[in-house]
Amino acid sequence: MVVDEAVAAAIRGQSYVQVSAFVASCAERMVQIFTGLCGGDPTRSSDVDFAVHAAGDLWESGIPSASFRSHVETLEGFQELKPSDEDIVEVSEIYAFYAVLALRYASLYRSSSDSEDALKCAHACLSAMGQLDQNLPGAKFFAQEAESQLHALSAPPLENLNSGNLSQLRERDRAVGRERLAAIQSRLAS
Repeated sequence: MVVDEAVAAAIRGQSYVQVSAFVASCAERMVQIFTGLCGGDPTRSSDVDFAVHAAGDLWESGIPSASFRSHVETLEGFQELKPSDEDIVEVSEIYAFYAVLALRYASLYRSSSDSEDALKCAHACLSAMGQLDQNLPGAKFFAQEAESQLHALSAPPLENLNSGNLSQLRERDRAVGRERLAAIQSRLAS
């Protein structure tokens, strides 16, 4: 797994609410990619709406684990996660897959409290950004993701909903996600 050892150790040693903020942060950066790549397709409008809803729920501490189990089941019905004999080769499909995968693992963490699910969420984000770096000369998205993950570990727990730090983290994650989406869209245009 490509997750930084310090991040992995912290995830395994932190409380549920602290790791919940971490997975919410990871998912927020990736959901921007999914909505941007799939939002223009009218057949995917309900998927886009659900992804935005699920990502928003990740930032709420009071949502029961059963709701997140339902989120996982819904996400597993997305075309990105359906089993297929064909490899994913289209650029937009690759990054939409990683975005849904990260959102699934973040939701799975919230339904199970298993730190391994949080690590898989982090791994999906890093894998996507590593692949983006390989396809865009001079890009440093993998390093940016690793830094974002370290930064998210120091965020206040989700139970501090009125924390300005959580709001700032979410806005930063949205900006990072939009930057990544712009890079992917520029790759699609070339």
